Order: sequence, then C-alpha cells, then structure tokens
Amino acid sequence: MSSKKDLRRKLKTILSSISENDHHQLSLLVSQKLTEFLNDQKVIHKKKLVIGVFAPIQKEPDWFLAIDETKIQTAYPAYANDRMIFKLARMSELINRTDFGVKILGPAENATAVTPDLIIVPGLGFSKDGKRLGRGKGFYDRCLEHSSAVKIGIAFEMQIEEDIPTDEHDIQMDFVVTDKDIYKKELRA
Repeated sequence: MSSKKDLRRKLKTILSSISENDHHQLSLLVSQKLTEFLNDQKVIHKKKLVIGVFAPIQKEPDWFLAIDETKIQTAYPAYANDRMIFKLARMSELINRTDFGVKILGPAENATAVTPDLIIVPGLGFSKDGKRLGRGKGFYDRCLEHSSAVKIGIAFEMQIEEDIPTDEHDIQMDFVVTDKDIYKKELRA
C-alpha cells in the first residue's frame, strides 16, 4: 500500500489533470447522486436538519450543482479557537477568508455556529468502505471525532482507491458519493 504522502501526490496529479469542462460534467453527476441520496434518506424534507457542507477548492466536486440550497439548511466550516466549527450560511453569503491555512470562501464572523446533523466531507481519496484521505492537516478528523452526524464523503470515482492508509485518529465516512455510485460503509465483525 502507498504511503499517505505518495497517495496524496498521486491523487492531486489526477485531479489537476481534469479539464474545466470535465470537472463541471463530473461535478453535475456527483451532485445528482448526492441529491438522489438526500431524497432517498428524506433529508431534503426535514426543515430543522442542518447539513454541513463546504465551498470547493482545488478541483473538489461542486456538490451543489443539482441541489436547491433554499430547500436545505446549510452550514459551512470556519476556524475558531484552534478548531473547525460550522456556521449557518448559504453559498451566496460566503465571504473570502483565510482559514485552515488557505484562502477559502467561508461564513461571516457573525454567522451562527451550529452542530450539523449530516456533514458532506471533501477528501483527496476514499475507499468504498468509507476510509478517507484528506489534505493532511486533520481539521475534519478532529471536528468529526466526537460528532454523531452522518458523514458523507464526496468525490469523483477516479478518487476511489482499493484501500486508503489510515491512522488511529482518521475518521471513516458512513457513505461515499461519487459520480458513479453511492457506497455505504461496511460494518466489520
């Protein structure tokens, strides 16, 4: 199995080679699969449910293309008190921020902090059984460590690996949604 560092390099190269047109088309398929999943789980119809989402960076899937964000309550990551939290916001309300050591679109300082019921999680790579390879800073792992939220990894099928190297602190996803499929974490005996 590749090391995390080698696998990150490989997956970043794969993502960087996607054309803008292909990125848009694949993102649309991911968004449609995500919408299908949320509808199947009756998530769209639960008015009080808060969904943790993210503003994509560096060729991450545009998860929102087929979703009517006015029908769901979304919260975006922000950095506060040395940890990642979620704050209520819509994509149109996001502002330029420097959080997590990079420039991102994030919620305003005065946005309300919330605890999401379901969190859509980006990653460089995933396995079909829910293992996730992030960008290496551990923000999502630390945030999700004590969360009871349903965790949904989101990626392009080309980011699915047979196995992902993990450490004890790495948090697994309950589901992984790609442009091709929806994978559910397998419970091991």
